[in-house]
Amino acid sequence: MKINKKRLVPLGVGLFAFAVVALLADIAWSVRQQQLELITNFYKDHLARPEMRQASQLPTGSFFSKELEALVDANLQLCDSLSRGDDICGYGAGGDVFLDAQEVPPTLDFERAQFKVERVGDDVVEASFNIYPDMGSADERHVRFALVDEVNGWRVNDMLYGQGRSMRQELQRENDAVLARARELADAAGWVFNYLGNEDMLDRAMRFIAFPVQVCDQYGVCVAMKRDDMRLLQALDALADSGADTATLPKPGEVAASEGKMVSVHALDFTFQNKAWWVTKIDLRRASSPTRPNP
Repeated sequence: MKINKKRLVPLGVGLFAFAVVALLADIAWSVRQQQLELITNFYKDHLARPEMRQASQLPTGSFFSKELEALVDANLQLCDSLSRGDDICGYGAGGDVFLDAQEVPPTLDFERAQFKVERVGDDVVEASFNIYPDMGSADERHVRFALVDEVNGWRVNDMLYGQGRSMRQELQRENDAVLARARELADAAGWVFNYLGNEDMLDRAMRFIAFPVQVCDQYGVCVAMKRDDMRLLQALDALADSGADTATLPKPGEVAASEGKMVSVHALDFTFQNKAWWVTKIDLRRASSPTRPNP
């Protein structure tokens, strides 16, 4: 039997093309499944937990992309080091960013939430669920996840909420706001003297002190003190007893921050260092004769 080679060539090409198409389709299906499973498995775990979990509490490299994880870590570090007042700091600290809610019922689980997930674009997955399923559709949530393929698999590069909200943008805005507050002398001085006005809050004033801090008594004897030095609390108590006229405190925007700059406010010297204003000297000789800050 004689084989017609002219017919075999196009047949082989056709089979090869079919195999390539089938392979690409299989890869595309596999990618879709991996993306859907990433989000589904995360919510199964998240909704099975008895307590809310913050974005900063996820294991490194488990869910967020490297870029988004860096923003989350930066937010945590900024709050720990620079947010020293009583303001709530930390992305999503007042609720659950994954459920886009302040509170959720304790009985909510994966099944009751009526969780659904689907691809809505290239590398974009939308999760839908109901926070209060017994109340109808009023509390339905739709969260989209922009995904990126990294070494360890698909990871979330951004979370997109309703009304055009973006996790990346909200994180960046909060990080910028923390840095801006730390650069504002009026904010730091306001918190410190607020704490000094309440003897039960004197220890909170220490959040704003750079240690070791120079402390001078009313006779001009100056000593460098560490945080655990009992004389420091006594000095703060004496300063609190002297009172501080709030009129002497700097106004917002009155003092420009620059590295190493020092400004005296009442009996305290504030120095801008390490991205914030810190108390670097307590001079009780000035307690009875407060001075206006010199910008």
